[in-house]
Amino acid sequence: LYDTRKSLEETRRELSSALYQNDAAVRVVARLVRERDEARGALEEFLAKGGVATAPAATATDGGEGAKRSEKRAAPVEEDAPPSSKKPRSNNDTAAVAEDLSKIPQDTLNTMTSTWEILSKNRRTIAKKSKRSKEQIAEQDKFLAEKLNGEEKKVNLGKSTAKAGVLCVAKISTSCHLNGVGGDEYIVSGGHDKQAIVYNVTTGQIVATLSGAGGDVTAVSGMVVTDKVMLVGTGSSDGLVRLYSVPIASGGDNEVQLLGSEQLGKGEGVVPVSVVVHFSSIVESATVIVGGSDGSVNVFKFSKSRFKLITYLKSEDGINFSSGCIHPDGLIYAAGTTTGKLLIYDLKTQAVAGTLEGHDGSPINCISVSENGYHVATSSSGDSPIHIWDLRKLKLSATITPPLDVGTVTSLAFDPMGLYLAYSGEESTKVCVVKDWDRVVSSLSKTKTGSKGNNAQAAPTCGGVVWGGKGLEEDGGKVWIAAGCDGEKPIRFWGVE
Repeated sequence: LYDTRKSLEETRRELSSALYQNDAAVRVVARLVRERDEARGALEEFLAKGGVATAPAATATDGGEGAKRSEKRAAPVEEDAPPSSKKPRSNNDTAAVAEDLSKIPQDTLNTMTSTWEILSKNRRTIAKKSKRSKEQIAEQDKFLAEKLNGEEKKVNLGKSTAKAGVLCVAKISTSCHLNGVGGDEYIVSGGHDKQAIVYNVTTGQIVATLSGAGGDVTAVSGMVVTDKVMLVGTGSSDGLVRLYSVPIASGGDNEVQLLGSEQLGKGEGVVPVSVVVHFSSIVESATVIVGGSDGSVNVFKFSKSRFKLITYLKSEDGINFSSGCIHPDGLIYAAGTTTGKLLIYDLKTQAVAGTLEGHDGSPINCISVSENGYHVATSSSGDSPIHIWDLRKLKLSATITPPLDVGTVTSLAFDPMGLYLAYSGEESTKVCVVKDWDRVVSSLSKTKTGSKGNNAQAAPTCGGVVWGGKGLEEDGGKVWIAAGCDGEKPIRFWGVE
């Protein structure tokens, strides 16, 4: 018993000593981590103020390449300058100071947040106007049907010698920072002819032809930023993202300018699935948000005559994007995946706020968010129905099984008031009522070519559908729809006088 007690006492002393040493080690590690973080913060603040940095020493992971470089003084680093995407080409190259691309720079985020405050007020106004009595619903449904079911207008855009096909169509918005700038409305389209066309719907004239793409133009976006200039972003199958300055008034010294272009990814076959000129953009400083097929959300910035990548948010390994869309508030980005998941990104925190699963695992080919910000509609290349998601509850609220005369749905768009949803397929375009999703108020059939009956030629796939006008409550009830198709050259308009 004596030996046992003695052994127990000795064990206690050893345990006490080990605990003391462990506690001391923890305090030392905590102090070192704190000092490291303080040093990093001081360095970031120093560089943000235009400090001068020197090239880092070579490490074991760079193969000793850094040690072989000649020591040079690095150029001052701008506040929002991105890291170079190119590898050193000689021993005399200056080493670039890498920035954290996992975060949106604070100055850009502040601008986006200020714009969000304006847009959220506008959204609440739209939400109030969308509340209708049964009599108003019946009256507006009737007016909309009469307006859209009138004569169809076809407009040929692009090269006459190019392969037929409109792959994307977008309504050019007007900056929320402008008040009462003009009344003209514009769309921009892209296709197999490797160019984007800006078209004035009001006057019926082509405003600009944006060339230079090395492949099919598959994603477009635009916004009027002054009474004289609009910004247009494009994405093409060669993986390049381009930003153009387009004059609204032709003639004189006004010319289309390519503000910049950047390769998406690192030459690994990554292509843009969506391009958005952000609502906070102005002529001197524009932000473009691009969804990449590699499952990435890319933020590009045009400032001081430079167009560059400032943020790169990568999803989990194995997730690839097939579509994307921005929320009307400008701080939420919805990305559709090739596995049927819908990822909701909060751009303010640069994190995924929710993951919605549906479409039986089929790729999501189109996304549309209602103007009041409540609903997200998604369609799939498979046989699954259209999904309507409640963004407030992050859950599926309804599904729409399109009539047989629509075919596979390939594009979706809510009207400017968030009261109706248009969906286009291989055969026709339908307009249904929000919250009464199965009730179709207008059917817009595309004119087919070829003979009738069993030998009839299938209608081409729709490449995009957009709404125009200011809704049934504004501008005397002006409203129109435009749709473009892969396989056809013209864009079709309904409701345009």
